[in-house]
Amino acid sequence: MNALILIGGKSSRMGTDKGLLDYHGKPQREYLFDLAKKYCSEVYFSCRAEQQFSKQSIIDTYTLGPMGGILSAFDFNPNIAWLVVACDMPLIDENSFQTLINHRNKAKIATAFLNPETNAPDPLFTIYEPKSALLLAKYIEIGNKSPKIFLQNNDVEIIASSNPVFLKNVNTKEEFEQVKIKA
Repeated sequence: MNALILIGGKSSRMGTDKGLLDYHGKPQREYLFDLAKKYCSEVYFSCRAEQQFSKQSIIDTYTLGPMGGILSAFDFNPNIAWLVVACDMPLIDENSFQTLINHRNKAKIATAFLNPETNAPDPLFTIYEPKSALLLAKYIEIGNKSPKIFLQNNDVEIIASSNPVFLKNVNTKEEFEQVKIKA
């Protein structure tokens, strides 16, 4: 299983690159990279061409938001599972990684946490199995681009967490300041 850290967003609401924000004494993208390399064979960054900074980058050729990053990862290697994590989730830690991996169900197309805020599987901290690649491609061919709806409409292993605070997305400066105090 490889990891894919989604850093390709434009961070328009934050006003600065969310992957470079410091919650843990280093840029968030480096924090997630260090976490993911403990559990995954290889770790890559999904980014736009102008953001490429590492040989571990996979350029998003679809420009469909997170869905484009996931599809680009499967184009890069369709034969491996991808643990996808968004860089704007600063409360993810070793325990959340371990829980996701421990509950992985290879028989399903993906393994995801239930996000109580949306009452749906959270698509931005999920393991996508190789068998999901073709389904994802067909899904966007008919005009869809929401990874959350994709997961809702397919056979996914859902993990309920008693404290899913780690699924919090941080998108504004105000949210950054609030979470920075807690992290």
